[in-house]
Amino acid sequence: MDTIILQALEHIRCPFLDVFFGLFTALGEELVIAAVIGVVYLCLDKRTGEQALLTVIGASCVTAAVKSGVRRLRPYAQGTVQKVEIDNLLVSTADLDPDMSFPSGHATATGGFFATLALRLRRAWAIALCVGFTLLVMLSRLYLGVHYPTDVLTGLGIGLLFAFGWQWVYHRWYNARLYIYLALALLTLPCLFIPRTATDSMFQISSVALASAAALLIEDRLIRFANADRLWKRALRLVLTAAVAAIPFLILHFLLPEGQWFDFITYFTTLFLAMTLAPLLFRRRGL
Repeated sequence: MDTIILQALEHIRCPFLDVFFGLFTALGEELVIAAVIGVVYLCLDKRTGEQALLTVIGASCVTAAVKSGVRRLRPYAQGTVQKVEIDNLLVSTADLDPDMSFPSGHATATGGFFATLALRLRRAWAIALCVGFTLLVMLSRLYLGVHYPTDVLTGLGIGLLFAFGWQWVYHRWYNARLYIYLALALLTLPCLFIPRTATDSMFQISSVALASAAALLIEDRLIRFANADRLWKRALRLVLTAAVAAIPFLILHFLLPEGQWFDFITYFTTLFLAMTLAPLLFRRRGL
């Protein structure tokens, strides 16, 4: 069935659909979803952004670990279909790891994020938009020939599991939520010492999970910034956070040698400072 679906989509390819699905796969990139979560957390609604962050990062940790352990070849690598060649600033199919097909990280991040939004908003129009966007991102991965249907369905399942799981935790164990998240983040560390799972993506997601867990605990206990009540404050928050993140990232990127552990240090430090120093400045400057 996987092969039949992919080959059927291959037969309807055309320049318009290449651009259409290329756009949706770009909007479903993990980094794009992370940026959107950052905007929600810092500028729109702190509570929703925090829950979305815990959902997407937690689910992505599981997906990265499974990817690294299973090492399923992508459809184009197995010769099932040809992939659509896209290489621009937003998305690229040129530099994908050929053996990281199962499950789909795009489906995990998109499904987890939009399920969280739907659970928080609880409006028919919002749920419809969230479902539609998620399905289009999933379909884009099939159309491009970089995932099997079972890859995206499994990724979606992981994202939904974490979205509903965190919704339950927030209602039942709200005060313990960040300690639960920290425990999940710490569970990624063993994967960094097992040769098969010690991939670049595993190092990146582990550093992001640990940095965000530590930063959220500090913010929740010591800083506690509030939602911005003016548009100019929201805009200024974005500029300030970008500056706080860019400075340590550029310094460490150019000073440290190449290597997975050095990348781990760079990502951890950058995110930790962005999620602690920037909110502290928000409070002290009345932003």
